[in-house]
Amino acid sequence: MVLDAVGKNKSTVSTIKAPPIRKIIASQFATAVLIAVVGYAVQGWVVAYSLLSGGLICAIPNAYFSVKAFRYRGARAAKKIVRAFYVGEGIKILLTCAGFALAFVFVEPLSTPALFSGFIIVYLTGLTALIMTHTDKHGI
Repeated sequence: MVLDAVGKNKSTVSTIKAPPIRKIIASQFATAVLIAVVGYAVQGWVVAYSLLSGGLICAIPNAYFSVKAFRYRGARAAKKIVRAFYVGEGIKILLTCAGFALAFVFVEPLSTPALFSGFIIVYLTGLTALIMTHTDKHGI
């Protein structure tokens, strides 16, 4: 058994860094608020809260998935990682469906184009943030 400087078993300590999920999650929530503010300035309250609702329908399930999926690191946790990804993705899909269902049932009046636009814009923000963090680290 090999011990590190603080006496922990080195074979259980992972040297793999966690992805920058906090930055990606924060960018999605910030985008949801920003597009709602812009929507209010341009079109009024209905578009603003519809954009915000769509953005949150995307950001909340993504935040849940990120926390669930990236809880484990290292080769020894491979089975836990795979399980966390499957469970996290399944719950993310259910949360997204529930979010849309709740919006269509309880939000009156609702701008459907703004709701879907908010969802898509926040989704693309997360994707862009992920690509940018990957590009910054690897110089691609």
